[in-house]
Amino acid sequence: MLRISRIRQKDVTVVRVEGRLEGDGVETLSTECREAGGALELDLSALLTADDVGLALLRSLRDAGTTLTGASPFLRLLIEGTAGAGSGGRLAG
Repeated sequence: MLRISRIRQKDVTVVRVEGRLEGDGVETLSTECREAGGALELDLSALLTADDVGLALLRSLRDAGTTLTGASPFLRLLIEGTAGAGSGGRLAG
């Protein structure tokens, strides 16, 4: 199950992702992020895991300048993969 919530904090929209990012949830998250506009931060502190398509989305968002926060060490390894961090966004602790 996936739960997504979005809040505006000053100049940044924070999207909190909870559960498992897979299947239809990947497109739902993509849509939420597109609709947010402006500076974007993904709070991954409650994200348990993601399938390959979900990881690709997270990498794409990071590379486009989105800050990813709160990812567990396991999830950080999955996101970073073998290519390491991208140049656009940050994968913050």
